[in-house]
Amino acid sequence: MISFELTQEQKLAQSMVQELAAAQLRPAARDADDREAIPSSILDQLWATGIVQSQAEAGGYSPSLNALLLEELAVADAAFAIAAAAPIGFLGAVTAQGSPAQKKNLLPLFAGDNYRCAGAAIMEPDFAFDVSSIRTAAIKTHDGYRLSGMKGPVPLARHCNLFIVIAQCDGAADAFIVERNASGVSVGEHKPTIGLRALEMATISFKDVELDASARLGERAGCDVQRIVDSARTALSAIMTGTSRAVMEFVMPYTKERVVHGDALAKKQTIAFRLADMRIETDAMRWMTWKAASILEQGGDATRQAQLAYTYCGEQAMWIADEGVQMLGGHGYLRDNPVEMWYRDTRTVSLMEGAVGV
Repeated sequence: MISFELTQEQKLAQSMVQELAAAQLRPAARDADDREAIPSSILDQLWATGIVQSQAEAGGYSPSLNALLLEELAVADAAFAIAAAAPIGFLGAVTAQGSPAQKKNLLPLFAGDNYRCAGAAIMEPDFAFDVSSIRTAAIKTHDGYRLSGMKGPVPLARHCNLFIVIAQCDGAADAFIVERNASGVSVGEHKPTIGLRALEMATISFKDVELDASARLGERAGCDVQRIVDSARTALSAIMTGTSRAVMEFVMPYTKERVVHGDALAKKQTIAFRLADMRIETDAMRWMTWKAASILEQGGDATRQAQLAYTYCGEQAMWIADEGVQMLGGHGYLRDNPVEMWYRDTRTVSLMEGAVGV
């Protein structure tokens, strides 16, 4: 029998993040979108939850718990959720697949009291929606590797000190840990986007970057790159589930209070059925995401489930966001309501395959 009943620990963590999301994150979301930057105070509040640092602790890495908490963060704001997911993805990859030396050297870097960002550079500017089309290449040298290529858009690129870069090496995908200040690494200018404007996404260029052999994730053992991709898809599915929940929870009371032709909108059969479908689809998105996260946590092959969750969540999240705008009528397009921002964010998240992880 399959059960998604939360443990006591998961319930406590969920409650903590829900309180932070409602009291601090949601009120700050619009201003961050307008300024096209996340305030350092918000980054510090995300860090203070301990979600990111827990990934580096023994037994702290949990894709299932991460998926649960990323959804709660996304209910407040998708950009803030991704700001947490980026270092979570980096630490998750190192924790699950790094060599003993890499774990010893890298994990303590995230134990401090201040927000520290690291990212997974998987996407490329010319992906054309195919995450497997990797042109970035790592060529073996006498002492290690020489990395060349471009990655992007990468969330919070200018804030990141470390990247896990996916590249072709000897005819197969491989992963490398690259420092931002390494010679040949350059972070491009932030280019404004339609959604997730606060993430300051940018392209990163790698021009003949010389890497030691120890930069390869897993070193001699290598790593399972597909697991990193599966993790990213699962994280984005959780974030899209959270944004869909935000839309649903906003429009339901609105349609109950909004009177049209003498009756509440929610009593109109068409609206009532659509609200019910929103709830059904949001629950379905969550179950599919949790199933993928559970497989990852158990060390199984999550590729099929992660892809199904990501595809389904992308389609349904856009439908829910569009319905939310429509149900508010002309108000749905006004910046006075958050739905127009959630619509923009949802469209952008659905195109960010490979940018984060759980």
